[in-house]
Amino acid sequence: MFTCARNVHIALALSLTLAASSYSAPVPDACDRACLEGMVNTYLSALLKHDPTALPMAADVKYTENQDLVKMGDGLWRDAEQVSNYKIYASDPERGQVGFMGAVKGSGSWTMIALRLRVIAKRIVEVEAILPGRVANAAAFGFGDAAAKLTTPRAAFAQALASSERRDRSVLINAADLHYEGVERGNGDIVPFSDECIKIENGLQLIQNPNFAFPAASPTGRKLPNFAAMGCRDQFNTHIWDTDTITDRRYPIVDRERGIVMTFVMYNEYARARCADVVDYGLVCPPVNVKPLTLVLSEAFKIRDGEIHEVEAVFTVLPGLRLRGVW
Repeated sequence: MFTCARNVHIALALSLTLAASSYSAPVPDACDRACLEGMVNTYLSALLKHDPTALPMAADVKYTENQDLVKMGDGLWRDAEQVSNYKIYASDPERGQVGFMGAVKGSGSWTMIALRLRVIAKRIVEVEAILPGRVANAAAFGFGDAAAKLTTPRAAFAQALASSERRDRSVLINAADLHYEGVERGNGDIVPFSDECIKIENGLQLIQNPNFAFPAASPTGRKLPNFAAMGCRDQFNTHIWDTDTITDRRYPIVDRERGIVMTFVMYNEYARARCADVVDYGLVCPPVNVKPLTLVLSEAFKIRDGEIHEVEAVFTVLPGLRLRGVW
């Protein structure tokens, strides 16, 4: 058993090294933090004007929304109206990448947005956006007006860490990846969660929130455990997420100064089974019959002293299962 576990850790370390190597080349004529975050602000300003032509942008810029290739100027560019004060930035000057999470109003309604820009020689060469919009299960999760209610940014994400609290790039990536390993293994003990870990998804707090009821049901009609009232570690340890897998994991942005890793993954709900076998309870199933489907998901992990303290997640729901994106 020990040898097997050791081999798993070696394989995981190798996979993380390969994932990190995709973004390891130094960036020529790179932007510093102020430059990168200025690029985001310039981008958002142009977005609200519905005019990308003034952006410092490569002629062959690659732009996606929800893992679909989109022509620059289409999609959200056509109807963006307002960006709220709820803003999270993650900057990686070493790799020329910058991430943003916030709330944006388009076509009269608010939605979350996760945004990644890659900058080379102070020109935008890649833009990746995730926009929940009217997601398939918005009503079930109560996401419908959550983005509209967000006004105050989460202060922790803007705070620089003391030098003693910071960790190397590989350690930060490993912590984020262990979060996904914990989902797939139903094991919160392998994830470096802090005891006060809080997770907000599409503007809604789904951890340590006893007033929220998960959209799930028991086949026998029994009252469900209050999953949302639990902490991050305890919720994972119930095995409620054993039905799911996470593929196409990417870790393009590591902000060592603030202790933020911004990930982009394909989260596959019910890919393994329709119902989870919850510890000391039994089967927990979706309230309606659903087929496996994929969430296009980005998460920002705030990691201090090697522990995950806060998580911000933005996702949209695809109509079916899709294990890989276009990046």
